[in-house]
Amino acid sequence: MSLMTMSRPLYWILVLIINVSPLTYHLSAQSIPAIPFDIDFAGVTIRLNEQGREKLQRDVDQLYADRAGLRRDIESLRQLTPLLEPLLKAERLPADYRYAVLPFAGDQSTGYWNLSPGRALALKMVVNAAVDERYHPILATETVAAYLSRLHRSSNNHVLTLLQYLQSDTLADHSTGKADSTYLLLDVNSPPLIWKIIARKLAFEQEEPLFRPVQTYLLYDYHAGAGYSLRTIGRQLQLGEDRFKPFNDWLKATQIPDQKEYPVLVRVTADEFPIVKSRADVRGKLSLIEQADVGFPVLTKLPPSTVKTYESAVFYTINDRPGVQAQSCDNLITLAYYGNIAIRRLLSYNELSDRDVIQPGRIYYIKRKAKRAKVPFHIVRKNQALREIADMYGVRLKSLLKFNRLQPTQRMQTGRVVWLRKSRPRQQPVEYRQPVEDIKPVVEDTLVGALSAPVDSLRRQTDSSSLQQPVQPTVAQPLFPVEDSLSDVAGEESRSAPDSPDESPGTLRLHVVRKGQTYYSISQLYGVTLKQLYAWNNLAERIPLKVGQELIVDLTKKRPALRPKRSGAVRQQSPPKPAATIKKPFVKGAQRVIYHIVRAGQTVYRVALINKVSVPDLMRWNNLTNYTIEIGQRLLIRK
Repeated sequence: MSLMTMSRPLYWILVLIINVSPLTYHLSAQSIPAIPFDIDFAGVTIRLNEQGREKLQRDVDQLYADRAGLRRDIESLRQLTPLLEPLLKAERLPADYRYAVLPFAGDQSTGYWNLSPGRALALKMVVNAAVDERYHPILATETVAAYLSRLHRSSNNHVLTLLQYLQSDTLADHSTGKADSTYLLLDVNSPPLIWKIIARKLAFEQEEPLFRPVQTYLLYDYHAGAGYSLRTIGRQLQLGEDRFKPFNDWLKATQIPDQKEYPVLVRVTADEFPIVKSRADVRGKLSLIEQADVGFPVLTKLPPSTVKTYESAVFYTINDRPGVQAQSCDNLITLAYYGNIAIRRLLSYNELSDRDVIQPGRIYYIKRKAKRAKVPFHIVRKNQALREIADMYGVRLKSLLKFNRLQPTQRMQTGRVVWLRKSRPRQQPVEYRQPVEDIKPVVEDTLVGALSAPVDSLRRQTDSSSLQQPVQPTVAQPLFPVEDSLSDVAGEESRSAPDSPDESPGTLRLHVVRKGQTYYSISQLYGVTLKQLYAWNNLAERIPLKVGQELIVDLTKKRPALRPKRSGAVRQQSPPKPAATIKKPFVKGAQRVIYHIVRAGQTVYRVALINKVSVPDLMRWNNLTNYTIEIGQRLLIRK
């Protein structure tokens, strides 16, 4: 029976199974699981002989001999699973591989995935005095999962793939030929670690559903830590240093390096999760010019007295619509039950598929989102997907796709202005706000004070009048200033890449990848480095380019041209021909053009005063026939 057609009575049965009382745990924990001859692991039936059963029973007994350690591992894996499962799914690997992630007790020389220094070196991981990526569960899983996916192509059997990984420290690809994908015989000569992994699966599957810790924590992956210490990040998020243990042992130096992105894993409670996420979002907004979405989503936790509650169900209003927060043991079935809706409706309201992983701490809509957001624009942050933006503002994903003429699979570029209330005019090119690079760390006390105010506003339920427009930036610099000919940046449906870089007055360019182009050829075309191209677009060498993909290129970061060696005779160079004059509206010479977004209470006079220009000029530049302006209106300012 599929999840989509599951009957309501079956809901009750599953919820009762999940919400077994802690007393049952204490009774069940006294028994040790018996080992069968056939075990299902990663979709493969593992057949054991008598000697294999005895060996596996000894490994299971050893786990239960240290019950405190078993509980710690269960809790760690429960917290990590929502972050690991999407990485495994992306490489089409089974969820049972998660039992191979955690280090085993008594082995201090290896990290996650049993990564020794030799394995890490073979996989090109960073191991130095500042960082040891073997102990970063996310980076280690990304790297090993990609390797296992390549290895699986030759074995066709997920257990055999894991065996090949465990057998070799050099990680050379083994070509064993296609094996039976659903069956494997293990004997006592198999690698010792495979027995420990299977033993962990058997023990965890029996104990984890009944495990009830005194305090349940969720993991939040914080991505704005470059250049900061864990202590500083703790003060930014207003959390104690103990919340950064035990998943940040990868950091060996005082500060987090900025050569690449290292997510910091923070333990938070379910109640803290939305607040910490909002603090992290505010911190992330400091890396872009005055983001326009401070204060969204608007969350209000509902007290139990106002809603029909079930054990472990936590309800919120999210952007004025009801929602339920996922807890550690929740899934599609329990969330749909709490919301008193069918699973297919839960999936539809949150624009998910039944393959998506439910993330603990996240609040899921139990009512359909709006067709339009309450604010007009959003500026895309690093690593932000369009679905995340839709959830943030409570607007349907298909509306954003329509408003911005995007494809569902299109990758969002950092800094792109997304229209949230209406369609972007076809004659108006895609606009970007330039990211601020190489931000220096802020003084700790100053930053903590700056962060506390926006977060406090989230704890209050905002009235409807305050939601009519966002906290908008006074000045925004578009990717393509008005000084440039708009014919050079036609609509995204018909835009094509230039054959050579256009040395326009704009500091950034948008390059559309053409057939046959590579990262190297594009970097040479614009005179920038590969590292810069990767950083501007949140890409890496292992991520393939696609024809039609848009890349941001910062022309202010071009490499200095090499000076030619002097020869005996210096050739007289003719002066360059003057560039053709482009007819531009309202703009003279090299004047800079910026935009002012009208905020609540601002008048034409006030906008002119803020930007230090005259009222007549402001009206002439924007073709204003009277003094009426609207909230969210963009006014052109010449400097």
